[in-house]
Amino acid sequence: MSYQPCPPSTPEPCPQVCPPPPPAPPCRVKPIMRGLHWAQTKLIIAQGFGLAFLGGAAYYVLISLPRMEAYKDFYAKGEFEDWADEMAKKGLFQSVPVESLKR
Repeated sequence: MSYQPCPPSTPEPCPQVCPPPPPAPPCRVKPIMRGLHWAQTKLIIAQGFGLAFLGGAAYYVLISLPRMEAYKDFYAKGEFEDWADEMAKKGLFQSVPVESLKR
């Protein structure tokens, strides 16, 4: 469909009516409706996995690693024999009679 200009005006008592120009092409791209729900679902699932990974990594780095280091230090520096002897002297162990301990 091509646009043709109005022919030259002639001296007639009735005004001449030109055909309207064709509409301009749309400026925006039409949305893709086919498969839109599936595309959005895939995006949301990918974002969920990404956030879950980041949350797990943050928990590991900020909570688990310091906790493991604290346990390592506790068991490396712990004086368990001395602590057990002290608790036995205080009578906290039922299986160790207080009289059998050296004071």
